[in-house]
Amino acid sequence: MLVVDDEEAIRTMVQRTLERFGYRVVLASQGAEALEIYSRDPGAIDVVLTDMAMPVMDGAALVSSLRALDPEVRIIGSSGLDVNGKVAAALGAGMGQFIAKPYAAETILRALRSALDSSEAEREG
Repeated sequence: MLVVDDEEAIRTMVQRTLERFGYRVVLASQGAEALEIYSRDPGAIDVVLTDMAMPVMDGAALVSSLRALDPEVRIIGSSGLDVNGKVAAALGAGMGQFIAKPYAAETILRALRSALDSSEAEREG
């Protein structure tokens, strides 16, 4: 999983939580860095969790860029802010799910499992 958030504390918390449950986690502090990481080896990343409100390249722009690179990428967006319609734009651009911050470990684990299960169902169907 690629976790993209400009807040180090959130990246670290998500990484520790997911690694405790056996997931491999790669971190990026902003959208352009995440795009570069993903473009190096798209097959190595099953799901991208991105904050929607980041400087430089926000979550909506990242979602659009990732979709252009890989139309099948699974994306979970998150934010604790009112992002003025950017969540709706990102959902329209292909973000699969959205979770509001602050979120509990159970919430992120459930969203991740849902993203992984939906892609497995698409492959089988």
